[in-house]
Amino acid sequence: MSKGRSWWVLGLVLGVAIAGCNERRIGPINPHTSRFFEREVGGEGTANVDVLFVIDDSGSMDEEQESLRREIPLLVEALTNPPLDDSGMPQWNAVESLRIAIVTTDLGTGGATVDTRRVGTRCAANEYRGKDGALVSACGSGPVLEFEAGDDAAAFSAAVGCVAEVGIAGCGLEQPLAAAVAALDQEDDFPRADALLAVVVLSDEEDCSLEDPVGFFGGTETGVELNQRCVREPGLLMPIDGLLASLRAGRSEDQFLFAALVGLPESLSGASPADILASGEMDYELTTENDLGLRPACENARGQAAPGRRYVELASRIDGALVSSICAESFQPAIVELAARIGSRVDSVCATRPLTPDDNGAVQCELRETLPEGMSCAALPARSVYGIDADGREVCVVAQSPRGVDTGWFYDTSDATCESVAYTEDAVPPFGTVVRVECLVDVEIPTEDGPTG
Repeated sequence: MSKGRSWWVLGLVLGVAIAGCNERRIGPINPHTSRFFEREVGGEGTANVDVLFVIDDSGSMDEEQESLRREIPLLVEALTNPPLDDSGMPQWNAVESLRIAIVTTDLGTGGATVDTRRVGTRCAANEYRGKDGALVSACGSGPVLEFEAGDDAAAFSAAVGCVAEVGIAGCGLEQPLAAAVAALDQEDDFPRADALLAVVVLSDEEDCSLEDPVGFFGGTETGVELNQRCVREPGLLMPIDGLLASLRAGRSEDQFLFAALVGLPESLSGASPADILASGEMDYELTTENDLGLRPACENARGQAAPGRRYVELASRIDGALVSSICAESFQPAIVELAARIGSRVDSVCATRPLTPDDNGAVQCELRETLPEGMSCAALPARSVYGIDADGREVCVVAQSPRGVDTGWFYDTSDATCESVAYTEDAVPPFGTVVRVECLVDVEIPTEDGPTG
């Protein structure tokens, strides 16, 4: 059985002392006092994170771009200087290397020559290919902005925020998912093979990534009717499964994350993709009463947003994906949640105090997992049912596999600077699992003569 990497490390709070005594001895640990640590995990960890922002640069997006720019420092801060939990421990390890790139939704008409009286001059730029998936270089920065541990996080955030103001001169036929695919295929060092890749879309229009540009523009539609063609002729668009395969490009599920700030009711922000798609407010309803050509899924003082069903359909195929409403007054809750989902896939915190394995490598700990709703212990290796929590979710006990020889979890002492609890590769928990580790600890007790201090 292969031995897993220490992709996920728990910060175990193990010290228990009784104050007021100068003369003490270590007593037996039966009965014992124990401390525990809980962590929501998200899969195999990584020290490197690459983020691609796909930003709508059409005429209606000025204020939304500004809202995103304001929250970018929050994302950078959370990944480079993680927030603390109630016990004062970082909720995840800081990333060692963070790279961010930005692409716009402007792919013109996909290269199809179309009368500009139908599509406007913006969509005819660059031989009808718009920005063509090129990463944005602006504000004196190159196409990929890089942060390494020890760099100035504030300066990095400011640089990313500056580049994120991509303007509103792009083609009004938004193709965010195809633009993301094109962008990821243009730079040799972005994304990196060993990095967690997060693709984040910001758009108030439905995705209209063209599979057949010539066929799409084969009619005579203009304006609103052309926008409606994106939902009336889904067979002319790139299939969701093909887009996902191209975005992941062979990456494991644990190394890819998708998030979208798009058209959906604010009440459904962060809901499961299934619940979002089931909402009647996300149905396509054609109308000529607005520029979208569709009944909006949400609206605010900034404007209206079309139902972003294709983004949600993509999210439904990705473990841990996040879809939030672009109509929210502030993007801060979405960015905080995005940081948590990225952070939970980054190596977590090292133990604050080492354990003492026995001769076989075992430690006196029990690891229990509260699984995501609908999952069962029986479906996962090395698990047995411990019980059911108040929300009806199964709680499992995970078998310990000293030194990672068999399937389960083990105490990894290979790095003396960061001893950790780790899973074998075939026992990694699903995203959204809450893990609780409880260990027997040596408790300092008074001598038989009683307290002396």
